[in-house]
Amino acid sequence: MNASERYLRAATRGLWGRQKRDLRTELAGHLNERVAEFRLGGLSVEEAERRTLHELGTPERVSGGMLSVHTIPALGKAGALSLLLATTLLTALPQGLAQVQSIYGSFPNIGPASYLNFEQLKAAIEKVGGELSGKPDDAFLTVPGAPRPQYPLNTMNWPGTTLVRENRSYLNTDTLIGGLLSSGADLRIVGWKNPTLRAGKASIQLETNDQRVVSSLYASTLNGDAAFGGDGIARGFALNASTGKELGFTGPFKKGGVYALVLPTLSYWTSQGSSSGPQDGYVILSSSVNQAQAGSVAFQVSDPKQPFKLYGNVRDFQAVLDPYRTIATAPVVHWDAAHPAPALILELSGHSGGDAYKVVSPTSIQAN
Repeated sequence: MNASERYLRAATRGLWGRQKRDLRTELAGHLNERVAEFRLGGLSVEEAERRTLHELGTPERVSGGMLSVHTIPALGKAGALSLLLATTLLTALPQGLAQVQSIYGSFPNIGPASYLNFEQLKAAIEKVGGELSGKPDDAFLTVPGAPRPQYPLNTMNWPGTTLVRENRSYLNTDTLIGGLLSSGADLRIVGWKNPTLRAGKASIQLETNDQRVVSSLYASTLNGDAAFGGDGIARGFALNASTGKELGFTGPFKKGGVYALVLPTLSYWTSQGSSSGPQDGYVILSSSVNQAQAGSVAFQVSDPKQPFKLYGNVRDFQAVLDPYRTIATAPVVHWDAAHPAPALILELSGHSGGDAYKVVSPTSIQAN
């Protein structure tokens, strides 16, 4: 009998019949989901299980709470159990782990973007010995364990890096990620629902189930890669926001793994008053990120019918886009069956570094 099974038996002791089965199933589902999140962060099965059980607290404490739930009228039991599990987790978080609410908003000239509650983020960083000083629009970041002691976020110089909603201030997640990376902190995103952001000695749990926020966080781990940014063919790496249009794939996808579909978009513009057509433009690499089921994954895309061809490495992917490095001298084109858009499917580690992704071989993938 493993540790999780012993925990489940102890936590449901005193309950009988259907009530015991239902409550045990709910708790087991939560345990399995949390273990999977820790496994995504690189922990072994044993360590992931140990961390999960530590978060929940003693089985006697959970058992007592479940007995209280059992006395609630039937129609309220499911909701009460969910509340119990959430409350147990919140009160059993390890020292140094704080929750930060995140939202998905929009700002003029910036477009859709994800944001973090500034005051909660400040408290979370201070709790682990760091500091987020100044006002939201002029902040400085200090990360414990990072090579650089302090880094200015320069939020006042960029529109859209802060957002005020219902008298609360929020900080753009890309701004925070950029500051963490500039401080030299080793950065990793762990989990999918309510993911944890680890940087230096800081561990911050984000309070969100919004796929757009989580997708944005994972996509940010690709921005610093020379293959997708910097002096490469892309001058921007944008998140493909949820459109309700899915493009599904089957293949060797790991349950709980995080994957990205990368597609290029050719963007042109014409000078005011010009009659000679497009004057300039650039290539934007659009990423759609999602968590996989066993053997399948689906991505939100703006045009699921756009012809594309998957490549097995970034080098060949870039070679197809080489003619469009200087769009001003290239003809206006649209991807078609004869010239499909190059595409990549990446398995993301959540780590910002040389191991941020692995390209999934197209020979093992089939589009649905």
